[in-house]
Amino acid sequence: MGLLSILLSALAVVCAGVGVLTTPIPKLGLIFAFGAPALAVVGIMLGGSAMSRGKRSGQPSETGRLGAILSAIAFVPSLLVALTCGVCNAFFSSGNFKVHKDFRVGTAPYADDAGAPALPPPQRLGAGGSEPPPPTAAPADTKPAPDGKAPPPGTTTLPPPPLPPGPSQ
Repeated sequence: MGLLSILLSALAVVCAGVGVLTTPIPKLGLIFAFGAPALAVVGIMLGGSAMSRGKRSGQPSETGRLGAILSAIAFVPSLLVALTCGVCNAFFSSGNFKVHKDFRVGTAPYADDAGAPALPPPQRLGAGGSEPPPPTAAPADTKPAPDGKAPPPGTTTLPPPPLPPGPSQ
């Protein structure tokens, strides 16, 4: 079991390297990236089992100890590969994630982010330079309200704001 533990530690390091290289390939990168820490954990368990078996029989268990140590050392980089490359591969291979030609990344095509285009235009200063010009009254809407009642006298109803422009194609 000690030799198998040493073999699994080497295989975990190889799978971690292949997991990094196969990150852009859906599902194949996941198998290598998440399989590497699993192989390292199995190697640690087999090395510990070989050490306890050698202690029970009274024989030295250097191969079991070496296998457990090498598997523990191989576990660290393989876990880092699983948490970085494996998770990245999982996001790109199973989610609705789109990258557009103009290098915008989003989950919905051409989604507005309500940034600067959504803000109202700035108010200009009046002729004196200190006060804004008086607001111009919009023409009163003479249509009745949706509930059938007429608006109270002296109030004006503003028209709905214009729709934003659609995507240009």
